[in-house]
Amino acid sequence: MKQKVILDVDTGLDDAAALFLAAGAEELEIVAVIATAGNVGLDKTVENTLNVIETTGLSCPVFAGSAKPLIRQPVEAGDFHGESGLDGPVFGKRVIQELQEEDGVSAMIRLVKRYPGEVTIISVGPLTDLAHALRREPALPSLVKEIIVMSGSFSGGNVTKDAEFNAYADPEAAAIVFSSGAPMVMLTLDITRTVTLSRERLDSLRTIEGRSAEVFSQCMDTYMANYEAKKFGWPQMHDPLCVAYAIDRSRFTAEYQRVIVDIDPASPSYGMTSREAIDGEGGVVIPTDVDRPWFWEMVERSLRNLP
Repeated sequence: MKQKVILDVDTGLDDAAALFLAAGAEELEIVAVIATAGNVGLDKTVENTLNVIETTGLSCPVFAGSAKPLIRQPVEAGDFHGESGLDGPVFGKRVIQELQEEDGVSAMIRLVKRYPGEVTIISVGPLTDLAHALRREPALPSLVKEIIVMSGSFSGGNVTKDAEFNAYADPEAAAIVFSSGAPMVMLTLDITRTVTLSRERLDSLRTIEGRSAEVFSQCMDTYMANYEAKKFGWPQMHDPLCVAYAIDRSRFTAEYQRVIVDIDPASPSYGMTSREAIDGEGGVVIPTDVDRPWFWEMVERSLRNLP
């Protein structure tokens, strides 16, 4: 039986890679995709998400999530993803996908209630939508099968010295999510920085036939150029690793600890995540390593499975 997943994304370049990986994964059934503000504003992440899902040929519903963080002023990451958030590919008129009228948080709550204990939520942007859902539906931690997030770092940030972008974009939301008691998996920069896309591998993936592989390659061309311009090395596969964990967690090693988020806006470490040992419930599964050859096999398989 396929695993039901809701993808909560702020579709930039690596979010697009995560969507392609999920759409082509034989183990997953995407029951909804929610676009939230993050890498760029909500209007752009919605448009990007609709275009990527249209490219995959899937008819799963796409919803609009939160337009702004719970408290702080919005921050964006357009310098990595381009002005549109998805610079590179050119999309035509959509014939399958259109934005649903229901808001993304309501859809999230409705679907986990419809399929209690069956839905995994994969969130690879700011955790604002999840925080709103937890506030509106206190039973969510017992209704969801699992929550997998790309958030935080324990070895230095990528937007400030201490903070990772998704946690920094809405620290208050992250604090709510990590203290919710829901079954939680947290993929941090500590692991996602270790999985990178080389030019040789991208050239190999580019040979796969189909529009999905073409758009994936165009997105990764832009992603790679932006990394090279900043002298940051090869592009890091932050968001796709969350999807990979949902496909097969046995390919990861992990720890179980409590996660704390700095929510003091006056602090120089605002948005920083830290961890401490814990006995019993209330912790978070934190993957520390992954089978990298297997990960790239999954990416290739998904692209070959898509039109």
